[in-house]
Amino acid sequence: MEDVHSSIKELAELKLEYDIISRKVLYDVMEKIFYNKSEPLPNLKNRNHAILILGREKEMMPSTLARFLNLKKSSVTSIIDYLEKDGLVKRTADPMDRRKIWISLTSSGYRYMDVLEGCVEKIVNVMLEGLEEDEIDEMLESMRSVVNLERKISAYVSDN
Repeated sequence: MEDVHSSIKELAELKLEYDIISRKVLYDVMEKIFYNKSEPLPNLKNRNHAILILGREKEMMPSTLARFLNLKKSSVTSIIDYLEKDGLVKRTADPMDRRKIWISLTSSGYRYMDVLEGCVEKIVNVMLEGLEEDEIDEMLESMRSVVNLERKISAYVSDN
């Protein structure tokens, strides 16, 4: 039992450290990419995250998007209003329950998502500049494992 407890404690510490390091690396890479350029650092905040989430999930209710973004529903409503005004998302009434609203990307939203994914690819390219090929392969394999385990955890949590 002590082994399980220490594993859980170490996993919690590693998860926190990973989240902190990931954010620091992302910020540092963005500064490197946009250093001394006329354009400002792009906003990597909630609007872009909402686009990426909706692109992957296809459709969701605003309350679900709020949970994904860890925001209050009122904040997400503002984000959705902004994205809808820009033609990137659309609201659709649920045919079975008119009180429910579903949010999804428009074709312009999917094109914008492609641009965002291209930016992420550029960011990752800069992040990996200092690594050897075998280290990149190791990171790729590790990320595949982590993502697969997170999917399994997500499915389990959703079902219970």
